[in-house]
Amino acid sequence: MYLLFLDESGTHTSSPVRILSGLALHEQDAWYMQRALNEVLARSLPTGLDPLDFELHASEIKSPTQGRRGRVSPWAQVPIGSRFDVLQATYRALVRYQCRDGSFPCALFGAVVDAGYGDAQQRGYEEVLHKFDEMLTRQGMASGVHQRGLVIHDKQIIEPVVQAWTSTWRQSGGRIGTLTHLADVPLFADSRASRLIQASDFVCWALWRFYGMAPSDERWIRDLWSRFDRARPDGQMDGLIHVTRGFRTGSCLCPPCSSRRGPIP
Repeated sequence: MYLLFLDESGTHTSSPVRILSGLALHEQDAWYMQRALNEVLARSLPTGLDPLDFELHASEIKSPTQGRRGRVSPWAQVPIGSRFDVLQATYRALVRYQCRDGSFPCALFGAVVDAGYGDAQQRGYEEVLHKFDEMLTRQGMASGVHQRGLVIHDKQIIEPVVQAWTSTWRQSGGRIGTLTHLADVPLFADSRASRLIQASDFVCWALWRFYGMAPSDERWIRDLWSRFDRARPDGQMDGLIHVTRGFRTGSCLCPPCSSRRGPIP
């Protein structure tokens, strides 16, 4: 079974984009990836601090005075140099992780939807779940063994709506098609309890820094572009889509748009 861990970004009303993204990995890799992320904290935190007290939440690590859920952030006691060490080391862990079995690779997935679309949130979920489903279909066709997929999402108030959307897409299809490889509707869990949901937050934050800020900041996403799912290593970036009217006009030159558009004749 494949597990897809997801998180959202850009949910505030002033955001120019809605982002849904995260990390997919085979069940046999889940423990090892968690260990790699725990080791980042064990190496980077000052002596005497317990890694279990710290959530890998990228924006909070960068600006700990903001906190989350109305609480004081434990990151406020960590020197800024150590905090940036954690940010950089976490991204290195995501980029460099080697899957236990090369026939079941890890991959990133995401959808960045311009806020001008009235159905931006629903469109993002439909795009990401179908891209995940397409990877599982492609792997099954190649190997003859069809893996099922389970989606695990950071806990959100939209939980029943997303589950209803997914149930429909599994039974009768939607704008893109029918989901055929999901074992169940998405499950929702508290990110504080899951390092892998926390990893999906890092993917979201990197995309937000690139698409949601002016000027754009590519330093965090730069090394992740190559980790998004591709049907072929030299093919288009299948795992990430930027839903923007700029794609049709050719004005958006971001990596996923350029990949979908193909080389200029």
